Amino acid sequence: MGLGQGAGTSARQIVIAAGVALLLLALLLALLPLKLALALVGGLLFVAVTVIEPAWGLYGAVLSVPVQDLVVLPGGLTVTQVVVVLAAGAWALRVLAFPDKTLGLRWQWIWLVWLGWQLLTVVFTPYSLAQGLQQWARWVAAWLAFVLTLGTITTPKRAWGLVASLLIAPTVAALDGMWQFVTASGPPSFLIIGGRFARAAATFGKPNPFGGYMNMIWPLAAMLTLYFLRHARRSGQWQPRMLLLGTLCAGTTLALLGGLFASYSRGGWIGAIIGVFGMALLTGRRSAVLALSALLLALVIGLAGSFSILPAVVTDRLSSVTDYIRIFDAGEETVTSENFAIVERMAQMQAGWRMWQSSPLLGIGPGNYNSAYPDFYVGHWSESQGHAHNYYINTLAESGVPGLIVYLGLIGTMFAQGLRLRRMKRGSVWSAIALGGCGIMLAVAGHNLFENLHVLNLGIPLSAVWGLMVVGLRETEWR
Repeated sequence: MGLGQGAGTSARQIVIAAGVALLLLALLLALLPLKLALALVGGLLFVAVTVIEPAWGLYGAVLSVPVQDLVVLPGGLTVTQVVVVLAAGAWALRVLAFPDKTLGLRWQWIWLVWLGWQLLTVVFTPYSLAQGLQQWARWVAAWLAFVLTLGTITTPKRAWGLVASLLIAPTVAALDGMWQFVTASGPPSFLIIGGRFARAAATFGKPNPFGGYMNMIWPLAAMLTLYFLRHARRSGQWQPRMLLLGTLCAGTTLALLGGLFASYSRGGWIGAIIGVFGMALLTGRRSAVLALSALLLALVIGLAGSFSILPAVVTDRLSSVTDYIRIFDAGEETVTSENFAIVERMAQMQAGWRMWQSSPLLGIGPGNYNSAYPDFYVGHWSESQGHAHNYYINTLAESGVPGLIVYLGLIGTMFAQGLRLRRMKRGSVWSAIALGGCGIMLAVAGHNLFENLHVLNLGIPLSAVWGLMVVGLRETEWR
């Protein structure tokens, strides 16, 4: 009897506590501004869903990248960073609730070395500690996305959910970007071809990071297209499901490449070419020959443009790629309206190189390119563009030689996992995912010669792709 009364009292206490909590929550929501109230409710629902199904937190983080700046948050935080932290917290609660499950968090050491070195250089920066911590937080968010991928993608259904999220968000952004392109919707500096079109930026503010976002997913979409269409016909019969998936992935690939073209980003185009040739070489000799044939076709198109068969503005953009990779002294170059962007880009690179020369070991501190720029600019190029327009020089400038070595080690480690996955799962869909992931890394590595694509939390979908390749290696362990 006493036990029954105790249980009844305990139940009543729980009900009363829950009622008081709901009342306080309702009062808080009534007092808060509408946007904050909606954000609070959305955050609570998101955490609840993530605790129940952890993979949804990762999906939310990946899907939020194009809309991360639509809501302004204090402390320089973005919606995507908050979503990642909430998802990681919810996943950690679930892990604590079920401590008997194996986590399988592989390849953490290279991440921890990278994050540790970044934090060390933040501590010793002679410039802004706050800027350094913000940059470090972006990399922490990318690492959390990697951890979440390894920790939550434990079934084929969850893996396909992540693939769908990786494809959907950039496809929507690509459609938005192409609309901007054809309607000439953008600031005057984005207008091209006599104002008839505008360089696409979607929700990213600038065309180059938008082009980088396209490069972070189209290789995966392209390889999935080839896989599904190749398996759409078996034993003389069409497989409707494979045909449908292949068609959807083909449409996605075209949209992403259309968005990349609409960005009018020469660095993005160069990165895409590197990605194509890298995947061709990994696929086999016949594909390499086809890729070389495509290059010859591009040269023919370029020659056709020289005979006015193509619009001059397009051929001028293509021909300027050679100037884009030329090394020169920006302080000595005569600036014209035609070469302004190229000279400005070189000036930013030279400033980054000077920063590294001033502190070869530790650099000037992550996120401090802007703060240090007035001390190192070249000629009359006194206005910083925020980064060195070359991520490798930027890493040298901000994190020193050890920082660049560790960064390249991180990239190399993840690329090796992709090669290993392709070798182990040859002929399966995981092989297509591995090939697409390697293509993404090559395209991003090439684009990073002219940009910094580790901005705007673009590292989160990239880290999810890395994690997905590691997950594929342990697929046989799934139950």
